[in-house]
Amino acid sequence: MIKAILFDFDGTLSNRQMNAYLMYRDFLKSYFPDLNEIEFEAVLQDMLTYDCNGIMDMHLRLIPFRNKYRDLLPDDLEEKLTEFSLKNMYRFTVLKDETIEVLEKLKGKYKLGILSNGNPFSQHHKISQVKIEDYFDTILVSGDLGIHKPDVKIFEYAAEQLGVRCEECLMVGDVFSSDILGAIKAGMLPVWILEDTERPALDYHGYRIEKLDQLFEILEKEDEKA
Repeated sequence: MIKAILFDFDGTLSNRQMNAYLMYRDFLKSYFPDLNEIEFEAVLQDMLTYDCNGIMDMHLRLIPFRNKYRDLLPDDLEEKLTEFSLKNMYRFTVLKDETIEVLEKLKGKYKLGILSNGNPFSQHHKISQVKIEDYFDTILVSGDLGIHKPDVKIFEYAAEQLGVRCEECLMVGDVFSSDILGAIKAGMLPVWILEDTERPALDYHGYRIEKLDQLFEILEKEDEKA
């Protein structure tokens, strides 16, 4: 029986695409002053493509961007953008449209937690920015613990903090190699949230949703099994 739900933050509770878009828009506007609006939009869309949902190191993300826009960029772009992102990305944090409604319905019925990989300053400030701390019984950031998803230990620690066994916990996340793999290895019930409905995953037979509010169907099914 499911007694607790763990959520990844970026791309799960938050709209990671919009967060990144707004940050890049703010940062890059000074480097492209001569472009009209639609030309600058093209630059931003390229940057989002190269962003790879924030998983890759910033320097690696910027290789194709620098190759395409070399003449318009400063030599120290990588360092400047890395520093800007770390210190300022939280200011652009936006929740998914349904996040608050879903959390409102779950609060009190299940133990709730956030389990996020990342830098402590950035992740805690993002969560604080959108004022959702009160919905959660525990908020864990890998950078605070020195353990990162998909390490089983961080999932086990999260379950311990929630006062449940791993098999009583459901994990919702958007990154398969950290959220879903880690949850499966820890014995938690994985729910992969992904808006890209065409993404193939032939060897994954678990739950997959596009929006957070689809969680309620899963929880109902699991309750019926109990």
